[in-house]
Amino acid sequence: MPRTDDREPSLTETAPAAIDAAGAPPLFFLHIRKTAGVSLRGLLANRFPADRVLFQAHSLSGRQQPGDAHFVTGHVGFDYAERFRVRPTIFTVLREPMARCTSAYDFFQSHSEAFFRTLAMELSTEEYQARRRFQDRARQLGAARFLAEEATLARYWLANVQTRQLAGATCQHLRDDDPRLLSVAQRHLADIDLAGILERQADTLQLLGRMMGWGALGPLQHLNRTPRSGEAVIDPDSLEVLRSWNELDLQLYDGARRLFEQKLGASASEPVPELAASIPTDGFTPDQPLHGSGWHERERHEGRWLCWNSGSIATLNLRSATASPSRFQCRLSHVFNEDALKQLSISLNSRRLTLRRRTDKGGFLLESEVPVEAWTADTHRASFAYHCPIMGRPQQLNPSSPDARQLGFALERLNLL
Repeated sequence: MPRTDDREPSLTETAPAAIDAAGAPPLFFLHIRKTAGVSLRGLLANRFPADRVLFQAHSLSGRQQPGDAHFVTGHVGFDYAERFRVRPTIFTVLREPMARCTSAYDFFQSHSEAFFRTLAMELSTEEYQARRRFQDRARQLGAARFLAEEATLARYWLANVQTRQLAGATCQHLRDDDPRLLSVAQRHLADIDLAGILERQADTLQLLGRMMGWGALGPLQHLNRTPRSGEAVIDPDSLEVLRSWNELDLQLYDGARRLFEQKLGASASEPVPELAASIPTDGFTPDQPLHGSGWHERERHEGRWLCWNSGSIATLNLRSATASPSRFQCRLSHVFNEDALKQLSISLNSRRLTLRRRTDKGGFLLESEVPVEAWTADTHRASFAYHCPIMGRPQQLNPSSPDARQLGFALERLNLL
């Protein structure tokens, strides 16, 4: 089962301003560490054409300019928005500061050598060495001594991180507790189209779906979990130190919650749209916008795009070019095992299809007639639900695999005829 490293497509710096086919501006997701950003970015990126997505805009080894991207994300400051040729829609998520801080403290002590190799490609030499030193010293000293003896290092990664990121690069010369940081961050917060609240995940996804015209979003798969080994226990005195380091973040978070409640109240009467992707004449492939839930980030394998399911139910909202098509075809490039293929079932507009399964050019072809009863008053609307009760991790099949995702099947192509 593949997990490729070429998911980020090349973007043309000289391309025209990134306006999509519907005339919408690009989406800029300002990713603050330990705010469920890895989980969110896959959910969001799948909604855009795969060749118009820029992950990790902060990475020194990749492209950093938005170019013609329709979706951009990374650990960058608010001022990154100035790099777009047209003003993007700006989205971020804030987290209760002490929860975010303690999660980061644990996470920065959990890295494997494979993870550090990835960091070495993303971060500057100075930041990379700082992350290694953070892990080594925090493990050696424990919380109290680490925060006291390595205060400069610890403050860089743990103190008022959300405020500093929203304040942006123009304020990087200020101390991490300078009140001017908060003033600038609050001004930028007011300019952000949606600042979600991690503790209000469902409401955040509801507001985001309405704002983008996508309809219902989620459920959100929890990825990049912070390991809890029991070794990174923070004593009460150390927690008080961390709280004193995050006074600006605490104030920023309170303001963000008030703004969030205002937007939630204002949206209560707005209609909920439902967006679907059109099926081209040669079939739907995952490089096209994927409107649905229960999918991992798309990836590229042997020159083709595919998308693994991330949940036991994965949905896909499509529109057929013809009314009430009578045949269904679906090609899977991979399945976790034979049982996953045998027990996989597919419903179209809530009608279960009677599937025929056969191998096809190294993959698997699923076919079925479509009952007339599957079509509603809208004879072009095709809402699919893939039910996959058998899933597993590649590590179960190959202990040396670095892939810890839960997988069942990989969608390569779908068509209605």
